[in-house]
Amino acid sequence: TVFNQAILLDQADPMPRLGLGLALIREGELEAGRIQLEIAASLDPANSLIRSYLGKAYFEEKRYSLSSTQFDMAKERDPNDPTPWFYDAIQKQTQNRPVEALQDIQKSIELNDNRAVYRSKLLLDQDQAGRGSSMARIFQNLGFEKRALMETAKSLSVDPTNHSAHRFLSDTYANIPRHEAARVSELLQAQLMQPINVNPVQPQLAVTDLNIITGTGPSAAGFNEFSPLMERNRSQLVTSGFAGNNRTFGNEIVFSKLYERTSVSLGQFHYQTNGFRTNNDQNHDILNAFIQHAVTPKLNIQAEIRNRSTDQGNLLLDFNRGSNNLRAPQNRLRRIIDEDAARVGARYSFTPNQNFIVSAQYVNRKDKNIDPLGNNENREIFRQNEGYQTEIQYQFHGNRFNFLAGSGIYRLNIHNNRQDRNIISDQVTCCVTTDFDNDKTNGYIYTNLYFTPNLDATIGFNYDAYKRGRATINRFNPKLGLQWNIANNVRLRFAWVEGVKTPLATNQTIEPTQVAGFNQLFDDLNGTIFKRIGIGLDMNHGNDVFYGLEISSRDLQVPTEFSRKDSSFTLEKQNENLYRGYVYNTLNQNWTAKTEVQFEQFSRKPTLSGPHQIDTFSAPVSINYFNPQGFFANLTGTFVRQEVDRQEAQNQEPQNEGIESFFLLDAAVGYRLPNRRGILSLEARNLFNQSFLYRNTSFRTSEPVNARFVPTRTIFARMTFNF
Repeated sequence: TVFNQAILLDQADPMPRLGLGLALIREGELEAGRIQLEIAASLDPANSLIRSYLGKAYFEEKRYSLSSTQFDMAKERDPNDPTPWFYDAIQKQTQNRPVEALQDIQKSIELNDNRAVYRSKLLLDQDQAGRGSSMARIFQNLGFEKRALMETAKSLSVDPTNHSAHRFLSDTYANIPRHEAARVSELLQAQLMQPINVNPVQPQLAVTDLNIITGTGPSAAGFNEFSPLMERNRSQLVTSGFAGNNRTFGNEIVFSKLYERTSVSLGQFHYQTNGFRTNNDQNHDILNAFIQHAVTPKLNIQAEIRNRSTDQGNLLLDFNRGSNNLRAPQNRLRRIIDEDAARVGARYSFTPNQNFIVSAQYVNRKDKNIDPLGNNENREIFRQNEGYQTEIQYQFHGNRFNFLAGSGIYRLNIHNNRQDRNIISDQVTCCVTTDFDNDKTNGYIYTNLYFTPNLDATIGFNYDAYKRGRATINRFNPKLGLQWNIANNVRLRFAWVEGVKTPLATNQTIEPTQVAGFNQLFDDLNGTIFKRIGIGLDMNHGNDVFYGLEISSRDLQVPTEFSRKDSSFTLEKQNENLYRGYVYNTLNQNWTAKTEVQFEQFSRKPTLSGPHQIDTFSAPVSINYFNPQGFFANLTGTFVRQEVDRQEAQNQEPQNEGIESFFLLDAAVGYRLPNRRGILSLEARNLFNQSFLYRNTSFRTSEPVNARFVPTRTIFARMTFNF
C-alpha cells in the first residue's frame, strides 16, 4: 500500500517501483514483481541497483540471456559495485561455467575491499540467504578448496556474524578428513544467523560419523545448488539418489517451504552398502524436521529434531589385507547406533551491529559395540549418552573491530554396561557397569582488529573446565591470528591456538572453529589438550593461477588408560605435523587443472596398542572439463606413499607395518539438466582396481573414520532433481 501511494504521488520516481517489485516477488508474484522492476529500469536506465535486481528476477524466470544483459548493464552503470559481478557469477555457475564464475567472483572480491561478497550491500531484500554457499559451490566445482578456506578466513575476520560465510566454510570442510565436528559446528552457526529462507535442510549434514562415500570432482552437488537468488513464498522438493557396486545405494529427499515469516524443511536420508570386504557393511537412516520463524524483524527463532539409526561392521583399515573368514576376530566387529536429538535456537538483534544468539541441544544416544576378545568370545558394550548443552553468544560488529563473547554448559551422563559372550555356547559372563558424567563449562572472547585494510589480527581466549568422572582439566587457552596482505596478490596467515577437545552433545558448538583459516576443532578424543601453530602463504597470478603453502604443527596430550572405577585417565603426548602446497590453474573457460602436495606426520611414544609413527605423502593431480551445454568431466591421479611403524611385545615381530606406495586413478562424467532441474553423474574411484595397504586415522578420533583411499574399484551413479 505504501509503495502504491508513493507511485501515485510521483510516477517518475523509480524507487517505489523497485520496492513494490521486491514486495510482490516476496509474496510469490514473480511475474508481477518483475514487471514493476522493468518499469523502474525504464524510468532510470542508469541505475545499477535496479538493473541488478531485474537481472535476478529474470534469473528466477530462467531467462538467462536477459538476466546476463541486465547484469552487464549494471556493471557498466556502476563499475565500483561488486554486487552484479557476484550475481552474474552465481548464474554462470548454475550454467556449468564455473571458470567464468570464478573470474566474476574474483572481480567482486577486488571491488569489495579484497573480501568475499555474499550479498547485496544495501540489503533491500532477503537474497542473502538464497545463495549462502554459492562461492563454496564454485570453488568445489573447480576443486579449489584451499583457496576457498582463505577467502572464508578473510570474510569471517571482518564479519564473524555472516551466516553465508559460515555455510561456505561448512561446505568446504566436507571433504577434509577429521574436520567433521568443525563442519557441523559451522553449519549450526550458519543456521542460527540466517534469515528466513527456503534452503532445504539436508538430514545428513548435521551428522558427523556416517563414513559414507563422499562426492568427488565437480559432480558432488549440494541441494543448495538449486536455491533461488530471490526469496519468495514458494515450495521446493529436491531428491537425490545414487547406486553403485558392492550393493551400494541410497537416497535423500527434502521438502522445504517458505511462507511469509516461516520456513520449514522435512527430510529423509538412507544409505546402505555391503562394503568392499567381509564385515565392511553399513546401513544408515536419518529423519529430520526443521522450522524457523521470524517473530519480529529483530527476533528469529528455530527448532530442529532428528532421528538417526546406524548398523555397521568393521570400517578400520589397519595396513593389513584382512581375512574373509567370518569367525576371524576383525570380522565380528559390529556397531549399532540409535540417536534422537533435538535443538532450539534464537537470534535477537539489539541494533544492526549487535546480536545475541542462544542454542540449546538435547541428545539421547544408544550404542552397542561388539568387540572380539578371541576366536570364540566377544565383548559386548552397551553405552547410553544422554544430556544437553546450552550456549549463549553476544556479537558486536564495529568499524575498526568486532568481538564475540560467549559461554556454554555441557552435561552428558554416560552409562556403560559390559558383558562377555561365548559365540559358540552363547554363555554370558556378566557384567561390568560404569556410570559417570562427561561435563564441560566454558567461556570465551574473540576480538578481530582491523589495523589497516591490508592487516587484521585475531586476539582471544577461552577457559575450559572439563570433568570426566573424577578427572578434571581446567585450562586458560590463548587464541592468536594474523592475516596480512603483503601485496595485492600475496596474503600471509598465522595462527597460534590452544584448547581442550571437550564433550559436545551432537558434536556442534557456536564457538568459532577457526582462527586465520586454521581449524582448531578437530575430531579428537574428548579431553585432548592441544596446541596448534600454523603459517600459510596464499598467492595468485591474475585470475588464472592460484598457489600457496601451509605448515602447521599440533602438540597433543591425549587421554588413554581409562580407569574402570572412576573413568579417570592419563594423558599421552602425541605430535602431528602437516605440510601442504597447492597450485590451481584455469587453463581456459572450459578446462582447469590442479595439483596438491601433502605430507602428514604422526608420532607418539612406542605403544603396544597401535602404531607409533605414521608418515603419509599424497599428491593428487586433476584436470576438469566444463561445457556450457551442461556436460562436465574430471580425471584425477593420486600418488600415495605411507610408512607405518609399530611396537610389539618383546621377541615378537611387528605386524601391520612397513612402507606402501600406490597410484590411484579416479574419473567422473556428468550432465547438468537445463533450467536448473538437476544433475546426473557417473563416478569411479580406483578405476584400475589397485589393491594396497593403508592405515586410516580412526585411532586418533572420537569416532571411526572411513579411509580416504579404498583398495578396490568403486563405481556409482548419482541423480539429483529439483522441483
